[in-house]
Amino acid sequence: MKVYLCEKPSQAKDLASIIGADGRSDGFIKCRGGDVVTWAFGHLAEQFMPDDYDEALKKWEMDTLPIIPKPWKMKIKKSGAKQFKVIKSLIGKASSVCIATDYEREGELIARELLSLCKYNGPITRLKLTALDETSIRRALSAPLQGVQTEPLFYAGLARARADWLVGMNLSRLYTLLARSAGGEHTLHVGRVVTPTVALVYQRDKEIEAFQPSPYYEVTANILVQRGQFKAKWSCPEDMADSEGRCTNKGYAQQVAQSVGGQHGRVVSVDQKKRKESAPLPFDLTSLQQYAAKRWGYTAQKVLDTAQSLYETHKLISYPRTDSRYLPDSQHADVPGILQSLSRTDPSFSGICAGADTSIKGRAFNDEKVSAHNAIIPTQKVGDLSQLTERENQIYDAVRRFYVAQFYEPYQFESTDVAVHIGGSAQQSPHEFVAKGKVPLAMGWKVLFQEASEHDPKDEAEEKEEDRTLPAMSEGEAAQARNAECHDKMTRPAPHFTEATLLAAMENISRFVQEPQFKRILKETSGIGTPATRAGIIEGAIQKGYLKREKRTIRSTSRAATLITFVPKVVASPGMTAAWEQELEKIASGEQSMVNFLSELERWLAKMIDKVKASGIADNPEVKAMLAAEKGPSHDCPSCGSEMRRRKGQYGNFWGCTSRSCDKTFDDYRGKPDFEGKKKRNKRRGSKKASAV
Repeated sequence: MKVYLCEKPSQAKDLASIIGADGRSDGFIKCRGGDVVTWAFGHLAEQFMPDDYDEALKKWEMDTLPIIPKPWKMKIKKSGAKQFKVIKSLIGKASSVCIATDYEREGELIARELLSLCKYNGPITRLKLTALDETSIRRALSAPLQGVQTEPLFYAGLARARADWLVGMNLSRLYTLLARSAGGEHTLHVGRVVTPTVALVYQRDKEIEAFQPSPYYEVTANILVQRGQFKAKWSCPEDMADSEGRCTNKGYAQQVAQSVGGQHGRVVSVDQKKRKESAPLPFDLTSLQQYAAKRWGYTAQKVLDTAQSLYETHKLISYPRTDSRYLPDSQHADVPGILQSLSRTDPSFSGICAGADTSIKGRAFNDEKVSAHNAIIPTQKVGDLSQLTERENQIYDAVRRFYVAQFYEPYQFESTDVAVHIGGSAQQSPHEFVAKGKVPLAMGWKVLFQEASEHDPKDEAEEKEEDRTLPAMSEGEAAQARNAECHDKMTRPAPHFTEATLLAAMENISRFVQEPQFKRILKETSGIGTPATRAGIIEGAIQKGYLKREKRTIRSTSRAATLITFVPKVVASPGMTAAWEQELEKIASGEQSMVNFLSELERWLAKMIDKVKASGIADNPEVKAMLAAEKGPSHDCPSCGSEMRRRKGQYGNFWGCTSRSCDKTFDDYRGKPDFEGKKKRNKRRGSKKASAV
C-alpha cells in the first residue's frame, strides 16, 4: 500500500480525486488499487519547550543559559494527536510513502518530521506540485522525484526551526531577565528574523526624526518654439548647487526667474530615441504583496491569505509562496490551454486572450531562473468568478493580466530629451532649461491596462513620472521663455516604510547592511525571511507591540526603541540574519551541512551570552530610563501591596501583581484594576436584560 502524505485536507481531496477516490474514512481517503491519501494540518509536530527537557527550566534564570538541547526532541501538538494516530497507523502498514506536501523546505519538514516520529524507514518518493488543478496534479503524478533528491530541503527546514529555537529561547530569556534587573517588566521577544525587521523600521524612523530639512529652489518656465510650447526646468550651475544639483541660493534663483522672462534663446540639443519596454514579469509572492499594498492598501498577510485561497479553494492560480518570477520553458506548451480557460471563466476577458500571440516566448520563460516553484500564474481550471470575494477577484485579475501580457508585443515609444539656452551675452553664459518627453508609438502589452497605476502602482511618497508629449523641434530652432517662476522647496528624508517598501527591504537586505564582514559575503539578492514567512513576521512584530500601522505606513514603537537599544548590534543586524538565510539555502542545495551550521551557531550563541552577561548593559542609564517609560500606570496590589501592572492577555487586558510570590490578577475595568468586580456584575446585568427581552 502506498500512502500519499499531504499538508492539509483540501490538498488531499484534490490529489485523491485524480488518483481515484474510492471512499473517505476518518482521517484518510481510500483510493482504487488499495493506496490511501492522508493529511496533516500544517505542522502537527513541534519542538520540545525548555521545560520539556528539564522541569527546572520552567523558571527563567540567567545561570541556565545557554539552553542547547542534546539530543533535540519533538512532540505532537495536542490539537494534532488524533490525526497523527491515523497517520502513524497508515505509515505502519505502508510499502512506500509519497510526500505530497507543498514543494518547499517547510512542506518537506512537515512530512519528514512525521515520518521520523513514526520511525518509518521505507521507500520515499516526492510529488513536485506547482498547482492543484487537474493538469498540474497529473503532471506531478507522472514524474515523481526520488525521496533522496529532496532530503536536503528537509535538513534546511530543520536547521531553520532549530536556529529560530536557539536564538528565540535563549536571547528572549537573556534580555527579559536583564531588563527586569534594570527595572523593566515586559517580556522582550528576540527573534532571528523579527528583531532585524524591527531594527530596520526603528532605524528609518530615527533618521526621519533626526533629519534637518534644507531649503532649495527650482525655476521653471514655459518654452515657446515654432510648433508649440512646453514646461522646462532650469539647470542650476555647479557652483550654486548642492551634491544633488539643487540650487541653494534663493536670491540667485529669483534673479534667474526675473531675468529669463520674455528672453529669447535657441534649442541646443534634441535627443530622440525609439525604445521598447517589455511586459512586467508575472508575480512572485513578494511582488504581488507589494503591488496590492500600493494599489489597494492591502497588508502582506491579507494578500497571502487571498492568494492561498485562490490556490487551494478555487484552484485558479499556481502555488503562491514562490520566490521566482520566471517560468520553465516546458510550460510554454500550456499557454493555449490557459488562455482558453481564462476566456471560458470570464467571457468579458476573451477579447484580451484572443489578442495574445502564443508564439511569443518572452523573457519570463527561463529555466535557469526558475527556483523550486515558478511564478504565480493562472491554471487551466475553468472557474466561477461569482464565487470570489472582491479581494480574490482583484488579486486574480492582476495575476491573469500580468500572465497574458507576456504574449503581447513590447510597448514602443519615442523618448525625447531637450535642452534650451535662454538669454546670455558676451559677459554672461545663457541659462539652460531642460525637459523630457515620451511619445507612444505602439501600445503593445499596455492595452491590458487602462492606466499606469494598474501595472505600476506607486506609494504616496514615490515620485510619479510624467509622460509629457513635447512638440516637434530641431536643434538651432528659436525659442522664448515665458511665465518663469521660482519655487521654494525643502529637502525631504527617506519616507517611512510602507507594507510594500518594508517587504522590498526584507527581500533585498544587502542595500541596508553596513558591516563590512557581511557586505563581503552577501549576494545582491540576499534577504531576511522567505516569501512565505515575511507577512507573518510583520504581523508578529505588530502584535507584540514593536511596530504599528499609521494609515499606510509602518512605524516603530517605544518598545522597539527599548529592544534595539538593549540588544547588541549583531543581534539586530539584518546582515547576520541574511547571512544565516544564505547558509540555509546552501543546506537546501546540498552545499552545506546542517550539523556544521548548527554547531557554529551554538558556539556563537554561547560566546555572545557570556559577553552580554559581563557587559553591565542593565546598568546603562539610557536603558533604565527607556524601561521606566515603558511601564505605564500602576496600582497597589490589595493582597501584598506590590505594584500591579496592566497586561495584555489572550482575552484582552487585565491587571497582574508584579510580585512573583503573589501573582494576583484582576479584570481591567475602564483602564483600572476591577477590585470590586464591576465588570462581571455589569455583564450579569446585561445577560439578565437580554433574557427578559
